[in-house]
Amino acid sequence: MNTKESEENSNRKVWKDIIPYFSFENVGHLFFLVFAIWSLIDASSRVLITDPAYYLFNIINKENFFIAGPRYTTVINQVLVVLGVKLGVSLKLLISLYSVSFVLIRYSYFLIVVKLLKNIPAGFAIIAFTLLGVAESYFRPTSESTIALLNSSLLYASLVFFEMKMAGKKKLVLQLLVTLLLVAFGYYTHPIALFSLVFVVLFFSVFHQSKFSWYPVFALVIVLVTFGQKVLLGENSTHHSSLYGNLLSSPFLILQELSDYYPYKFFSNHFERLYLIASLLFIAAVILLALRKRGWMSSLLIVVSVVVYFIVACTSFKKGDANMQMEKIFLPMVFFSGIAFAEGVSALKRNRIKGVLLAGTTLIVMLVGLERIGDVRGLYHGRIDYLKEIVHQANQESGKKLLIKSEQVDRKMVFTWGMGMETLMLSTIDKTMDPLTVYCIQGHEKLEGKQDDPENFLVTHFHTSFNYTQFNQRYFGLSEEAYKEWDVDLK
Repeated sequence: MNTKESEENSNRKVWKDIIPYFSFENVGHLFFLVFAIWSLIDASSRVLITDPAYYLFNIINKENFFIAGPRYTTVINQVLVVLGVKLGVSLKLLISLYSVSFVLIRYSYFLIVVKLLKNIPAGFAIIAFTLLGVAESYFRPTSESTIALLNSSLLYASLVFFEMKMAGKKKLVLQLLVTLLLVAFGYYTHPIALFSLVFVVLFFSVFHQSKFSWYPVFALVIVLVTFGQKVLLGENSTHHSSLYGNLLSSPFLILQELSDYYPYKFFSNHFERLYLIASLLFIAAVILLALRKRGWMSSLLIVVSVVVYFIVACTSFKKGDANMQMEKIFLPMVFFSGIAFAEGVSALKRNRIKGVLLAGTTLIVMLVGLERIGDVRGLYHGRIDYLKEIVHQANQESGKKLLIKSEQVDRKMVFTWGMGMETLMLSTIDKTMDPLTVYCIQGHEKLEGKQDDPENFLVTHFHTSFNYTQFNQRYFGLSEEAYKEWDVDLK
């Protein structure tokens, strides 16, 4: 045997030794490890911002779970923080716990569907909608729509598991029971769950059930009846309980006006940066499913699901919102494509090829997704640095409760409605200064004399009455004084 042949054989042996470790599961574990580390590094940027900061502020002061309005499922991500508050850990550690908790919840769902329910497509979908189409929304992790997609992944994995392991009436009863439970959960999560749940029911039935079954009939009735009033009868708005009201206001003008809607323009403008890989997954899914025997129904379903949801999303948010919100509304399409693509790959005959293909695709999704998040990291780290500069400058003032107007700050670097609590938390973490707060008055906002009460804290523009007695004294405290107008240019 010559040297060249010996070298080739050696390379083949190395490759054979590596292949068993290059699996979807291992790449998935690696991703969540990296994602958890990133969430700890970026903790302040992810938590000390609008909604996450408001949740954390209330959890700490209540020393318990905090539910804002109907957002019941947000408690899922609060367990570690509540435990940390009970144990009296530092504010800085609480911020880290809150940031990483969102990753750990996703990882928990991933482990359940992949390890317990043995469903790789559901696990792949979780990784896909965690990364693809995500950049700025990474820095605002509080989102019920994410929980809705996680529960839809769990429903899909459960349905397939029962389909493979059981038969007869017992199988149907268990499938309907888990559907009922997760649909009820979805009802209290986010209206977006309507589409992800309907897709799961239909795709499961078309792809996995070769014979007639009453399951999709009963399941669709459960979903549509449950969500009917909440979604279809809501008022025109872009907010949670009436998310699709805009769709019903002018259904016949949708296609004519679609290209003028803000979400359509957002998707088009960000296609190459955010949605190219997801679109390639969608195309690959359609092709792979079509190659199966009678696979045209699955292919048609994924195409119709993506197109219909795209129209709904564009119409529902036609006036637009912040980038981080726009990113989230398109995630169900990534979920659809992720499930379909992974099922298409899993249907391939050669195990080694499909294993390497799925692991390789997951690795690409991981690298591309993290790179896209990295593109905007500097912006959100810069935002925290900007707030810290404001806090340090405010520390030079005699008063510790300061009022400014929105014209005095760089609106590109700060969300003004949360500045009161964000500056309080940043100054509390910094042990070189006394706690202080800088509240930003928005537009024609009227404080009605609340700024003159020495024992009142202005939390946000919608929460301007907060007595000092409500503070958790282990974490927060402010000097008893009235707010003072701060005449300074912070741009």
